[in-house]
Amino acid sequence: MKLLMTSIFLFVFASTITAQDWKKYKSEELAFVTEFPGTPEESVQKVQTAVGELDMNMVGYTSVETGDNAYYSVISSDYPEEKFSDISDEKIKSILDGAVNGAVKNTNGTLEFDENITLNGYPGRKIMIKSSGMELYMNAYLVGNVMYITQVIALEGKVNTKNLNKFMDAFDLINKKE
Repeated sequence: MKLLMTSIFLFVFASTITAQDWKKYKSEELAFVTEFPGTPEESVQKVQTAVGELDMNMVGYTSVETGDNAYYSVISSDYPEEKFSDISDEKIKSILDGAVNGAVKNTNGTLEFDENITLNGYPGRKIMIKSSGMELYMNAYLVGNVMYITQVIALEGKVNTKNLNKFMDAFDLINKKE
């Protein structure tokens, strides 16, 4: 009986050590809410694009405690509004194709899957790329003139599917619902 109680205690104790304390993250300025497996860091980078220099707002968290050695991030970039005044479905597809192709090129990877998705009526793409011992899972959404990208990067074969799905499913828009 003592061995059974000790085993139960160790199991409960070990479970609490490895339990993930997900943190809700909300940005009124960037108009999204999500959850991270820890406290994320924020940064802004200037990037050159076909439409000029854009601010790439990044919120990311590196997870090592969970054993998945993953990087979880949300990226938001505003395109010039004048380029989106009368945007066609063809143009939207072209912009999302550009996001997918850019991710494949930047990682020097292979596109493993690519499907059309939506979030609150906004068009998007769900992809997975394999490259040099890593896997990149990405959802990209075009919301008016704003591109949102949620991504998880993990060592190949090491992604925690439960955490991946929790992160991707937690992302939502604020004040941008159709």
